[in-house]
This record gives sequence, structure tokens and C-alpha cells, in this order.
Amino acid sequence: MHPDTENTRACILVVEDDPAIQFLLKYHLGRHYVVEMVAGVDAALDAVSRQPFDLFLIDINLGESRTGIDLLGLLREMPAHQTTAAVACSAYITASNGHRFVEQGFVACVGKPFTAEELVATINAVLGEAAAARRRAA
Repeated sequence: MHPDTENTRACILVVEDDPAIQFLLKYHLGRHYVVEMVAGVDAALDAVSRQPFDLFLIDINLGESRTGIDLLGLLREMPAHQTTAAVACSAYITASNGHRFVEQGFVACVGKPFTAEELVATINAVLGEAAAARRRAA
């Protein structure tokens, strides 16, 4: 889903409030995908109003009154984003509590700290499953 050409690479909206993590995510993901980086809920809502995305990578603790879970709920209320794959990214994800984020509507979780390989493998798996689901629905 993300070959070498800019026009066919998957487009990912990354919602992350920490500038250092933003830098790492942009560095690791930018080599594989088209990445738009925003820092909070309002900026994310603005971004999705301007263009479609293939995947949302959302930090859970955004350092504001609304969380990544709140953002995903708002996105799911929009018909255009009801089925867009969403991956949770948080320092609070563990093997024992990752299922809570899946129950909230995320399809996968990436814990912080993450490795580049883990991050890209998770996103590739989610994008692959989303593409397969679209083919089955067609």
C-alpha cells in the first residue's frame, strides 16, 4: 500500500503533542508514508476536514483536557472516518492493558518507547488488513 511514489504511499495523520516524539515519528514514518503531524484534537479535526487519511496514529495522553480516545470518538462520528484504521500510541500501553484501547476502537497499539521496526511493522500490518477488508467489501 505504500510503494515508492509519493502519490501512492499511504497517508497517515499522526496526533502527538510531544515535540521530541513528533520528530522521531516523522523521521521513522516519513521514509515509508506521507505523514501529517498535528499536536492536538482541534488540529486533528482541522486536518481531517481538509484531506482523507489511510490511518490515524494517535497518542492517548495529548496533554490537554481531551485525550486520544476522545479524538477517536469524534472521528468515528464523522461518516468519512468511521472505518479509518486507528493505532494508539502511548507510554501507558502494556501487554495487560492494550486490550482496553482496542475496546475503545483502536485496531492496534504501539507502546512508548518503540523501535522503528515495531512501529513500521504495526502500521504495515494494520494498513494491509484495512486494504484486505476494503477488497472483501467491494
